[in-house]
Amino acid sequence: MIKNNMTRGVSVGALAALLSACGHLPIAQPAFEAMSEKRAGMPADWTVAPMTGDSAAIIADYGVFNDAQLIAYVQEALENNRSLRAAIENVRAAEGNLKQTRSGLWPSLRASLGASSSTPVEDFQLDDETYSFSLVGAYDVDIMGDLNASIQASSAGLRSTQATYEQARRQIAATVARAYFAVIEQQLQLDLDRRSFERQTATFRITQTRFDAGSVARDELVLGQSDLANAEDAIFASEASLRSAVRALEISLGRFPQNKLAITGTLPEPPALPPLGLPELTIRSRPDVVAAELNMIQTFAQNRIQRLRPWPQLTSDLSLGLQNTTLNTTDDLFDFDGLAFSIGVALAQTIFDGGAISGAIEASDAGKRRALETYGQTIIDAYGQIVNAIDQFNTLQSRNTALTRASEAAAETLRLGDLRYNEGSESLLNLFQVRSRAENAESALITNKRARLEQWITLHTALGGNPTQSQPLASQATLADKGKHE
Repeated sequence: MIKNNMTRGVSVGALAALLSACGHLPIAQPAFEAMSEKRAGMPADWTVAPMTGDSAAIIADYGVFNDAQLIAYVQEALENNRSLRAAIENVRAAEGNLKQTRSGLWPSLRASLGASSSTPVEDFQLDDETYSFSLVGAYDVDIMGDLNASIQASSAGLRSTQATYEQARRQIAATVARAYFAVIEQQLQLDLDRRSFERQTATFRITQTRFDAGSVARDELVLGQSDLANAEDAIFASEASLRSAVRALEISLGRFPQNKLAITGTLPEPPALPPLGLPELTIRSRPDVVAAELNMIQTFAQNRIQRLRPWPQLTSDLSLGLQNTTLNTTDDLFDFDGLAFSIGVALAQTIFDGGAISGAIEASDAGKRRALETYGQTIIDAYGQIVNAIDQFNTLQSRNTALTRASEAAAETLRLGDLRYNEGSESLLNLFQVRSRAENAESALITNKRARLEQWITLHTALGGNPTQSQPLASQATLADKGKHE
């Protein structure tokens, strides 16, 4: 499972690239060279990331909305979402791979027990019985260091999978919150359309009365009928959009889409900007950056294994063995007098392989460069997403001020227009134009409010949660050394 503390870090070169990313993209080549030097082993500045494996940490992020129903839905999704269940199996598979790799650190012990019977074909009696017992213990000494590199690669792979799983959890929580607010927005839009239909109905009754009295022409009556039908059509469309939004929320919760959710919440005011730390600290809080870094460490460890292949391979093994065989009796079958200890050393060198080893090294080197480029691009993308999310959030906040003023002014214009029409001093066409303007302004304000909430979620996700929660890690052990003591 996910450990309580997941370690991660960014090299000095990556930090320099991050700090300069706003001014000149992409990352300069010297920064990549610095990263290449640092990533050969573990960095010396690992930090404890706020990735606990406990859903309470993620649920707490959405407590800022003070909406118990939203919190319950986020918790349900984290428990029941099938994509997330599949993602945790990837973590368990990586744990199994690491366990398998670490087994090379320990000696192996094998025992076997057998019995057989044989007889000449011409005298088929099956009267000769042979019993065997063997016990073999062995230990391979990691002289060349390839086992240590394999453990480091598997450890980094496990932690990369954990970071990917954490990313999936945060994305699912964000998806649920977005879907939840989308449902509320559609409810508000539907309510607006129904109120519009009620107003159109009341207006049409007045128009019909005036037409019957001969005070208005037929064109106003037909115009009223048209707008009334359009208002009814808008209700049908909003109801369909609401059903679709509810189904999307049900799917994100891991339920079958049946339109059975009863959402009672409202659109709250978006919280303030999430706390921002230094750019380095902010980037470190993103699970995708953590995964990219660990993928790079894994690739570098695998590359070291490949680069050992052209050299003479020195191996050493220690073994303790026993092999007993008896005929027609089991006496002395388990006698340990024949237990023997052996030690062996071998030196092997590939003379010619048609370029297989050199080809594998070239492929591994390319993979290492690819991981390094991917890591650098991940940092640039992460920084760009944060900058864009902040800009969009601030823009939506500014637009909200303007849209609020526009909606209030349009609502007042509509109130005055209704009064004038009821008095007979306003034409039906002008009233419909004023009403359309007011309803569009109110609809835009609702959309903006939902968009600001969604953008807050986007920014929060881009920041990787609350980056100020990261703390220095005292130990600077490598992944391989750390893995041995877990």
